[in-house]
Amino acid sequence: MRLIIAFSVLLSLPTALADWQFRSRPDLSPPRLNITIPAHDDVAPGYIFVAPYPAFDGRRTGPEQPAAYIFRNDGDLVWSSLGYFGGWVANFQAVRYKGQPVLQAFHGSLDPFHGHGYGTAALLDQNYRQVATQQSLHKLVSIHEFRIVQEKTALVEVFQPVPYDLRPHGGDESQQWIIDGIWQELDIETGELLFEGHSLDFSDPSESALPLPTDKRHPGTTSADAWDYFHINSVDKDDEGNYLISGRHTSTVYKLSGVDGSVIWRLGGSNSTFPLSHDASFAYQHDARFLSRSADGSIETISLFDNAALTDGTRFHPSSSARIFQLNHTSNTATELRRFPAPDGLSAQSQGNAQVLPNKNVFVNWGQAGAITEFRGSDAKPTFHAYLDSGPLGPGVQSYRGFRYEWEGRPRESPAVVALRAGSETSVYVSWNGDTVTVAWEFYAGAAGGVASGKGARTHKLGVVRRVSFETVLVVSTAELEALGRDVKVFAVALDGDGRVVGRSGGVGVKEEIRPAGRGNRGVEGHGDL
Repeated sequence: MRLIIAFSVLLSLPTALADWQFRSRPDLSPPRLNITIPAHDDVAPGYIFVAPYPAFDGRRTGPEQPAAYIFRNDGDLVWSSLGYFGGWVANFQAVRYKGQPVLQAFHGSLDPFHGHGYGTAALLDQNYRQVATQQSLHKLVSIHEFRIVQEKTALVEVFQPVPYDLRPHGGDESQQWIIDGIWQELDIETGELLFEGHSLDFSDPSESALPLPTDKRHPGTTSADAWDYFHINSVDKDDEGNYLISGRHTSTVYKLSGVDGSVIWRLGGSNSTFPLSHDASFAYQHDARFLSRSADGSIETISLFDNAALTDGTRFHPSSSARIFQLNHTSNTATELRRFPAPDGLSAQSQGNAQVLPNKNVFVNWGQAGAITEFRGSDAKPTFHAYLDSGPLGPGVQSYRGFRYEWEGRPRESPAVVALRAGSETSVYVSWNGDTVTVAWEFYAGAAGGVASGKGARTHKLGVVRRVSFETVLVVSTAELEALGRDVKVFAVALDGDGRVVGRSGGVGVKEEIRPAGRGNRGVEGHGDL
């Protein structure tokens, strides 16, 4: 029998500032999405997955707490990764590993000066427990890619400095270092290297759109400042075992043999297999993905995120866009099937991705521009748009990638509860970071012993409130609690849609509420046993 709950009062009060959004979790200060196009009925099911972090400008702008986050369409928090991942977090999404749904994320260090970083990919199960990590054997995994293939292997990329004669490319005797863009396929469980490819094996440095020396970041004089002529930033694999590689600094997407790494075709750049007009061309792209292939292999469809801009202000097109191309190998043509232009003319000078959803909508993360959009696949109409933070923090926020996925979270950590007395009323707040199963909270109070055991005649039910947001609050009479004794404790019980208990908080005493000036959020409120 499904759980049915009645109410006499249910309301949401004004949103708090970022530093005190939740009474039960004052340690969490997630970004507050600035939603400019509320989600339409035709958005795809699922939650929003982003990992916002501050701008590169050296000022303290951007989110108060950079982390991986899961949000609902209305901007309500589902999960904050604080305490689960360390350092800079990116490429956060829900995937499958060995038959089970998992979360994946890269976490480590970011070097914004050079446009890459180093760290580890981690997988968490539905209880938010780490089940696997992935590192590249004797090389350092960079920040851009971690893609699971057939639920058992992972594609990663490496920025590897190597000595190289750069004189044919305009260098002098002091310039002898170049970045070899490496991609690897690894067995996640064993770490075995299954395949390794090198950009220098198929892409000559003369293809680079950033001539040497490009700027002070990549002069090629030391291994730390090697010329990043290629800048590998995405790797994909099709069901025939071939790879799709994006080279941002060559403005080219490459399909490469999964046998020997040789070029099958190029799209874009100076040596494109398929002719492209200026309008059809893309530049400085991210996130190239295989979408489909005809039975005879003559037609392939791919997607990519067209930055059309660089961080030095260079623009190839006025704004960024997500794009879908169809490649016809019989006629040797590339046709743009659909373009999804950035709302408000956004230009993502770095980062970004485009995700084609199961309902054919396209979810786009605008990278350095700090926004996300879901487009209807049939006509490229925006059905949802949001900036990744609000107020003075908004302009500095960015997220390397962003996604929409369905997810069921059942956290192992206990629900957090706090009871705050304000005169004749006491408010009991509860939240459970990462929980997606709870539909209602039951609130109880009693003597310390009874609460500790969850039993006993002295345990008194205070009420039940339907859960509609991250934090839920029940307002009760202070006198009702005091009648239960001076050592009264309160706790909350989580119920799923069938009325089954799925979690229980510990018992806490009642504290006097101290409300900082200007803070007024009280979550979702209910009165009594309704």
